[in-house]
Amino acid sequence: MAAAAASSRRMMRLPRGASLILGRPFPSSPAFSSAWKEGDDHLGRMDQQDTWDRFYAAKLEGSGPPGHFDWFFGYREVSDLLYTVLRGLPSGRADVLDVGCGTSSLGLSLYRESPRQLHVCCLDFSPLALEAVGWLLRQSPPPRHPLSELRCRLADATDLASSFEWASFHLVLDKGTCDAVLRCPQGPDRARRFMAGCVRVLKPGGSLIQFSDEDPDARVPFLEQAGAVNVTVKEIGPKGGISYYAYTIGQKT
Repeated sequence: MAAAAASSRRMMRLPRGASLILGRPFPSSPAFSSAWKEGDDHLGRMDQQDTWDRFYAAKLEGSGPPGHFDWFFGYREVSDLLYTVLRGLPSGRADVLDVGCGTSSLGLSLYRESPRQLHVCCLDFSPLALEAVGWLLRQSPPPRHPLSELRCRLADATDLASSFEWASFHLVLDKGTCDAVLRCPQGPDRARRFMAGCVRVLKPGGSLIQFSDEDPDARVPFLEQAGAVNVTVKEIGPKGGISYYAYTIGQKT
């Protein structure tokens, strides 16, 4: 246990250009189901911090160093789409939020490989996930753009208003977070609040990209009922026999 605690403290040291910002503490799909052991009750509690703390604790206690864990797919499968969206933004620094980041490769790889200057914020409510992100950052080469920055934020994805000002980001990325909320009790109401928060923090002309395995016939009506505008859909995959989709939601200009 002492060794684990020491390792955890070491993972909190981030490289130059990255920072860890701690906010206040926060007292079924085949793609999701495959990540849990049979008999686990996690699928009904995926909106709870302790569920994810246990999930990441199990991974950090393994014999090897922390690694990326990606729901659905990794960064490579969607990098072209991300760069297309970034090219459509105004020139200058682009501010990006990876909401419910976990230990995904999405935000970390975008920060590292984008030729454009980015300020990436990786947000999650599990401190153990962000500790792993810190370790991964320490092992990473410097970003391709020398002025790019990455920061981690410990916060609740369903309460973005407590963490960010209105119109803070050009691009918000959601890979599986809304899906996790939807599959829980009171899921639709909380997911609509999550969506409203994501749209609220978009700058005028910005975009929210939501990656999901839910069919457009079900997801697009939900997004529109939640107040999304200018929804477009792009199929990604199939991968492992499952079809995935990128839902791009525009912000009113």
